[in-house]
Amino acid sequence: MNVRARDGRPGTAIVRAPNHLGDLVMALPALRAAGNADVMVVRGLTPLLEMADLPGQLVPFDRGTAGFWRAARTLRGAQYERGILLPPSLSSALLFTAGNVRNRRGTPANGRRPLLQEVVPLHSTTGVHRSSAYYLVVTGTAPADAPIPAVAVPEEARERFRTLAGPLHGAVIGLCPGSNAPSRRWDADRYASLARRLVREGARVFVFGGPAEQRLTASVAGEVAVDLGGRTDLALLAAGLASCRVVVTNDSGPMHLAAAVGTPTLSLQGPADPAVTRPLGAGHRMLQHPELPCVPCVKNVCPRSGRGYVLPDATRECLRLISVDDAVTALRANDSAALSLQ
Repeated sequence: MNVRARDGRPGTAIVRAPNHLGDLVMALPALRAAGNADVMVVRGLTPLLEMADLPGQLVPFDRGTAGFWRAARTLRGAQYERGILLPPSLSSALLFTAGNVRNRRGTPANGRRPLLQEVVPLHSTTGVHRSSAYYLVVTGTAPADAPIPAVAVPEEARERFRTLAGPLHGAVIGLCPGSNAPSRRWDADRYASLARRLVREGARVFVFGGPAEQRLTASVAGEVAVDLGGRTDLALLAAGLASCRVVVTNDSGPMHLAAAVGTPTLSLQGPADPAVTRPLGAGHRMLQHPELPCVPCVKNVCPRSGRGYVLPDATRECLRLISVDDAVTALRANDSAALSLQ
């Protein structure tokens, strides 16, 4: 997929891509099914779509008021006949309306029904995996099975990661302790304990995180693991995850990216609904406590307080019930990761 200025071609279609890494990964099969449609995406996520090598043109935009109006001018100049909205937000429909995209398709979420010409019923996308939901919004057809996202990591990015990380040998395990949602973060001290234990048992451990997570990744890596917090761009992150034999991760964007580059994951699911957002593909294992009455709540901030169902404190009980021993046992059982932890 090429990034270039819009050329004013009339009669083309455009898809408004999701705003977050995990959602964008899950949308890749739908974007591929859109054929030659252009894709409008938040500028910081453009490297993922470049790696996905979609046939249409990439139209990056910046968030915020100024970015909104610049994007609207770009849309008006291109004279798109049809637009498909994957995010359920009102703002995405307002943008396509301001950009004179003539025929707008999407779900009627968040009061945007009057802005749509083609309405995808909300019930048709409820309770199904998000990859299937996005595919349905684009094509009008519900797939029999959730389509699996795939990303090919460029050799240039792999070479850059080898330069950064050094020799890749033995059981290389990635840890992704971050998440935008506080309710989805397994405790940092447990990640740190897991890192120490894996290193003692012969693994080489990389800790991944964004620039805002550098204190977190440093505390997890300690003196034993390789701290890559804030040191990877999106392509380099994809290459790093692809270099791991398995990735231990919260329910997050890197979890979906790891799955898309073909790396098995052990995900600590907490409040998530795996039916909707589980990683797709082979070799993935999940740890969760669905026996708790509050699971899945899918909330970004845990709403509970007071005494828990099992623990003295109810806050984030779903994640705090997952122990380091649970994670190690699950890693040993992950045959597809070919681990030999003793």
